[in-house]
Amino acid sequence: MAKLVKLKVGDIFSIEVSENNYIFGRIIFVTKEQYIKKVAEKDRKSGLDFFSNCILIETYIGVFSSLDKVDYNKIAVKGNFVSKDMFKRDDVKILENKSVNLQNVTFPEYIRAEGMKYYFSVGELQFPIEITSKERDEIHVYPSYGSGYWEMVATLVFSGKEELVEEKKHIQEKSFYFANEDLHFKPEYRNKIYKMLKENSNQSYYNFALKYGYDLKRLYE
Repeated sequence: MAKLVKLKVGDIFSIEVSENNYIFGRIIFVTKEQYIKKVAEKDRKSGLDFFSNCILIETYIGVFSSLDKVDYNKIAVKGNFVSKDMFKRDDVKILENKSVNLQNVTFPEYIRAEGMKYYFSVGELQFPIEITSKERDEIHVYPSYGSGYWEMVATLVFSGKEELVEEKKHIQEKSFYFANEDLHFKPEYRNKIYKMLKENSNQSYYNFALKYGYDLKRLYE
């Protein structure tokens, strides 16, 4: 396992999936550097602390031999948290840096519990919602992160490269991946929650957060 290099927002990385073939992604948010170190503990009121040792990434459609073939507008996995230890792996390399468009930053959306109260949480935002424990169990979306394995598998599947997935049982429908960790993958429940909040489910996270006094820009300065 390689030594972890200092990770920066905008870092473009590759993951080798077969000899001289790679999938590519970008670091969108480094929680410890951009949030834990910048925002006082008393002001951290959402579930973002849970991801303190995580990196938010996106990956791109396609398997290529070189970075110059990547279309950054074709996103496979958007806004998933992974452990920073993913970047210690020998098959993961940092290649260059490309700035992040804040209007396109997306965080996972999930349900948090504090005692018997339930909250909808995304990025720095958290809202109480009126649901029962049974409804929460039915929604079944919780804060979670992994090693980066499922992001790799999903990128291959979304790119039509299922033959490169070693564990064939992990080839599933697109709705299977991340359905228990991000409401974006359960639109029926997501739309109901946004209606509860009287919010537009199609608005960008940047505009959503800004409306409640959280300017995402300050975390990128």
